[in-house]
Amino acid sequence: MKGILLYIWELPQNLLGLLLRVIYKGHDNEYNDAIVRRSTKMRGGISLGRYIIINQWSTDKTVMHEYGHTIQSKKLGWFYLLLVGLPSILHAALCSCRNHSYYDVYPEKWADKLGGVMRK
Repeated sequence: MKGILLYIWELPQNLLGLLLRVIYKGHDNEYNDAIVRRSTKMRGGISLGRYIIINQWSTDKTVMHEYGHTIQSKKLGWFYLLLVGLPSILHAALCSCRNHSYYDVYPEKWADKLGGVMRK
C-alpha cells in the first residue's frame, strides 16, 4: 500500500518517466528503489519519479546524482516538476557554466548531497 501511495504522490513525474522509457530504448537495472535505464540516445541524465534515464556510458557518480533527484521527488511529490525539474532543465539548457560548475547551483547541489556525491 505504501508503494502505491508513493507512486501516486509522484504521479506526474512517474508518468513522464514511463513515457521517456518508451522513447529511450536501452537496458535497465535497479539502484536502490529506482529503475535506471541506460541508453545510447540520452546525452546526459534525467530523473522522473522512480525512473532514471542516463547515457549508456554514465559513471556511478551520475547515477548517484540522479538518484538524489529521485529522493527530491519523494520529498516534494507533485511539486517536484515545478521546484526541481523545471529549474534543472532550464539550467542545463541555458547555462554555459563558464564561471561555475553545473553542480554548484540549486537543485543540483541538493541532489548531490541527497545522492551522496562528493565533488571538489
